[in-house]
Amino acid sequence: MSSVVFEKVTKQYENGYVAVKDLNIELEDKEFLVLVGPSGCGKTTSLRMLAGLEEISSGSIYIDGQRVNNVTPKDRDIAMVFQSYALYPHMSVADNMGFSLDLKGVPKKEIRKKVGAAAKQLGIEQLLDRKPKQLSGGQRQRVALGRAIVRSPAVFLMDEPLSNLDAKLRVQARAELSELHKKVGTTFVYVTHDQAEAMTMGTRIAVMNSGILQQIDTPQNVYEHPSNIFVAGFLGSPSMNFFDARLLKKDGTLMIKTDGGIAVPIPTERLSRYQEFQGRPVVFGIRPEGIYHPQYVPPGIDPVSITATAKTVELMGYEVIVYFTLADGTEFIARLDPRAKVTPGEQLNLQFDLTRFHLFDKESEQVI
Repeated sequence: MSSVVFEKVTKQYENGYVAVKDLNIELEDKEFLVLVGPSGCGKTTSLRMLAGLEEISSGSIYIDGQRVNNVTPKDRDIAMVFQSYALYPHMSVADNMGFSLDLKGVPKKEIRKKVGAAAKQLGIEQLLDRKPKQLSGGQRQRVALGRAIVRSPAVFLMDEPLSNLDAKLRVQARAELSELHKKVGTTFVYVTHDQAEAMTMGTRIAVMNSGILQQIDTPQNVYEHPSNIFVAGFLGSPSMNFFDARLLKKDGTLMIKTDGGIAVPIPTERLSRYQEFQGRPVVFGIRPEGIYHPQYVPPGIDPVSITATAKTVELMGYEVIVYFTLADGTEFIARLDPRAKVTPGEQLNLQFDLTRFHLFDKESEQVI
């Protein structure tokens, strides 16, 4: 078993700054958890507390049921892959990978066996005699992973290990890491600010902001059912559109009326949920992919027509990203079918999908 538990964990520095506040997370054995959020949100500090590289101000961390607050990093049965890879430049790849085992007094023969097996798993057998300076960024990343694998730890910790790679290699490395997790069969805790990494790699993702855990769930659930405005806006590229609005009744129908002139009727199945917020300020949110070109509206949606003018058009090949403005100047973004022909200045009756909108309380910013 390689379970990990954060129990009311807080990290406060001497100057009073709180980096992490009351963090509660339970990781099951063999889970791939991604801590994601903007710079300064506390994700790396949380990882470093788990590794024993940062002291915990209050709360407890457990690995396999053992409280490890006062356990040294070397005795926690964890392996960490850093953003910088931290390879020894004077050592060969093989020596870098086997160094931690050598420090533990593992016999040379056993070290060679473990290093060879890890190198084969990562496809770097031909690099074992090279020095780090002779390797590409992707190869160095594999060596850093190999150094962690040979230790056969209970938990793998990774602090933005792909951030130094170019865009194409990052996509490849994401797939390789996911496959590695399946092969190794142990618990992974991965830190990133890249939402694409979080969405594609994690069995669950934990979204953090200002030291506070905002939401933890499967990537799909977090994306489709965000708990608040921050989570909704952080995940997704382009991010969710937000409109200040109020819930008002017109001719007996509960409507969402935005400051920009959008009027959206509340679907019958959501009436009971929103009724108590009638007359109160709310935030209407809809993702760019929930907005359709009038000629390419798919079946099975509940559309409402919104008139807007195209401002900027980005042809991506597999999709068209269009920046629109309403009559009052309010801007929003739509991700349209690649067949859609849109020119700047063109006015369209866009179709907003009422099965895919979100409503947030303006004051608390929590989902309604």
